[in-house]
Amino acid sequence: MFKLLIVILLSMLLSSSVMTSDHPSSGMVTETVRSHPLASAPEDSSVCLYAISPSEGIFHSAVLEIGQQRRTFQWAGLADISAAPQLYYRDVNEDGVREVIVILTRASGTGVELQELHIINAQTMEEYAVESAANAVSQRVHSSVEPRDHNRQVHIAVTIDGTTHTMDPKASVFYDDPAHFTKHLDFSSVVIYDAEQSPLHATVSGSVSPTEFVGDLDLKYVYEQGRFRVGPIKYEASSPF
Repeated sequence: MFKLLIVILLSMLLSSSVMTSDHPSSGMVTETVRSHPLASAPEDSSVCLYAISPSEGIFHSAVLEIGQQRRTFQWAGLADISAAPQLYYRDVNEDGVREVIVILTRASGTGVELQELHIINAQTMEEYAVESAANAVSQRVHSSVEPRDHNRQVHIAVTIDGTTHTMDPKASVFYDDPAHFTKHLDFSSVVIYDAEQSPLHATVSGSVSPTEFVGDLDLKYVYEQGRFRVGPIKYEASSPF
C-alpha cells in the first residue's frame, strides 16, 4: 500500500511538471527544456523563450512564455550566446496591445548572417503572418552587375519596384577580380531584422562575391489586414560608392 501511494504521488508530480497549452497546435511539451531562457524581453522579464533539447548550439523547437501562458513553436535557430534569439514585447501594429517579437538567427559566420522574424499575439498566443524579407526582395528587387573597360570599372544597377539605382565603382575598390563577379547582386547571405525602432525594419545586404558587399536594402514593415508585410524598400550603396 505504501509503495502504491509513492507511485501515485510520483505520477502526479511528473504530470504536473509537463507544460501544456490551450492552443490546438501546441500540444504537450515532453522534451527537455533548457532551465535558463535563451532570451527575455527587456520590457517585461516574464516574457521568455526557452529552447527544447538544444544540441551542438542549435535548437529545433522552443517554448515561448508570457506570464503564466506557455506555447511550443517549431522554430529553429542558434542557441549560442553570440547568436542567441532576440525578444521584445512592444506594440508593433499600433492596436494599443503589445505583441511579442522574436528574432532568431538561423546562420552566422564570415559573410553570413541570416535571421528570421516571428510576431506573436500576446493574448491568444497565435502567430501573425509575416512576410519574410527574403521573399519580398526576390519578388520586388532586380539587379545586374557588368564589368566594363577591361574590368577596370563595374556597372551595377538595382531596380526596386520599377525604379533603378546605378553605381559605377572603380574595380580597384574591390578585393576580388571583377571578372569573377556574379551577374546579379546576391541578397541571400545577410538578412538582419531590427525591432528596436518603429516600425520594424530589415536590412538585406547585396554582394558581388562572397566577400564583396556593395550595398544594403532597407525594408520597412507595415501592418495591414491582420498581417505584417514589407512596405517601402530603399537601397543605399556601401561606402565609398
